[in-house]
Amino acid sequence: MPEQSDRLVPLNHAVPRRRFLGYVIGGATLVAAADLGLLAERASAVIPTVPQPAELYDLNDALTDAARPTANLITVEIHEDGTASFSLPRAEVGQGITTSSAMLIAEELDLPLDKVVVTLAPARPELLFNQLTGGSNTTIATYTPIRVAAAVAKAALLEAAAIVLGDTVGALVAKGGVISAPNGASVTYGELAVRAASPTTRSIEVELKASSDFTVIGTPQNRWTRSRPSPARRTSPPTCRSTTRSPR
Repeated sequence: MPEQSDRLVPLNHAVPRRRFLGYVIGGATLVAAADLGLLAERASAVIPTVPQPAELYDLNDALTDAARPTANLITVEIHEDGTASFSLPRAEVGQGITTSSAMLIAEELDLPLDKVVVTLAPARPELLFNQLTGGSNTTIATYTPIRVAAAVAKAALLEAAAIVLGDTVGALVAKGGVISAPNGASVTYGELAVRAASPTTRSIEVELKASSDFTVIGTPQNRWTRSRPSPARRTSPPTCRSTTRSPR
């Protein structure tokens, strides 16, 4: 496929596919938003024959488009114990979507997979069609929103770490839930969970990992059912929250 076909077109400006506009919204905890609605793929023709109807628009396209209006409600939370949690608005019936969702988060956050907790979200009227399970569509529909939310969370953690470690974001390295500076100093995601909150709302642009840099996605993983107590049963609330909810 020609290189130019792997592009996104937000309004009248071309932006590489892996870059997304988002917001860090002011509040007591970190809330990050991804403005996915402004980005659309440039059309391309790679097959010299007349496409069949299923090649133009199929069931997966319909399910993904049905979920798109509320995809901005995807939320990733960082906790003081260094774990990340996510409530998946789908039904897990053995197909492994809790594991695959955890892998997406672990990949973008550079967090060990065993530190990502994915639970099944209760029915939420505001999600509308973004809680339908079928057509092998879950990962297709949530692939980008989950990754963007995790990437925005990581960006906020890096900015907080730069202040704590007295260095620039570009000089820091995030790996395994720890952010390290060139001088050897380091700080964990858990230690940054509170510091990552932003007092004001500001725009932020994140770049998703290239597939060539994946270390979790595409690797064999055992299915697991690790769970975390529901929010109502927690003794303390999460302190760092990343979401793709658009500011209003």
